[in-house]
Amino acid sequence: MHFQQRQLTRATLLALREHGLYVCQRDGRGHIALELEMPYEEILPVRTERRRQVPQRQLMGLLFGALWLAATLGRPGGGAAWLAEFWGWALAAGLGLVAVFFYGLHHWWSQRVLHTARAQVVLPDTPAERAAFHDFSLALDRRAKTYLRREYGTVNPLGNIEPQLRRVAWLQELNVFSPAEARALTTRLTGRVPNQPQTRLGPDLDLPFVN
Repeated sequence: MHFQQRQLTRATLLALREHGLYVCQRDGRGHIALELEMPYEEILPVRTERRRQVPQRQLMGLLFGALWLAATLGRPGGGAAWLAEFWGWALAAGLGLVAVFFYGLHHWWSQRVLHTARAQVVLPDTPAERAAFHDFSLALDRRAKTYLRREYGTVNPLGNIEPQLRRVAWLQELNVFSPAEARALTTRLTGRVPNQPQTRLGPDLDLPFVN
């Protein structure tokens, strides 16, 4: 699965590969500006965020420019007629700026951010691509969890137990394993039922063993 976004100045490709997330950005001439592959071990947790970055200085400059243009287009010589015409042009400029602001808020100054454990990918937020971006983020989360479960989810009670217990705890922290699955694997490795009340066996208190 992949997600691709094309603009005048750049094109971005996100693709799910066998061992990781592939990211490639090209400039307007088609040359590669950024290319990397993040392994699935460094992906989780996956989350998305929507940001808005309004260019306040540019908008203020545009507002003053519109007021200056309105004063210039008014009739020379002043007077009530000039003042009325000035306010007419100012109102038209203000309505135009309001329209530009709301359009830019939804098309120009909105960003979608894909957060991973090690990095983030920032893309322009376009209404036509929101559903595809959302589906891709869900697919990335599923693929990373499936990969980690396949590569790291098997335990061997005859092997070194401590690193395997740490691996099970790591996968549970990333929501690859549910608490029930983590408890079952811990029990298989240690022969003990975790989080059970202690039972008196002679003078000492020990955890019950599973035969």
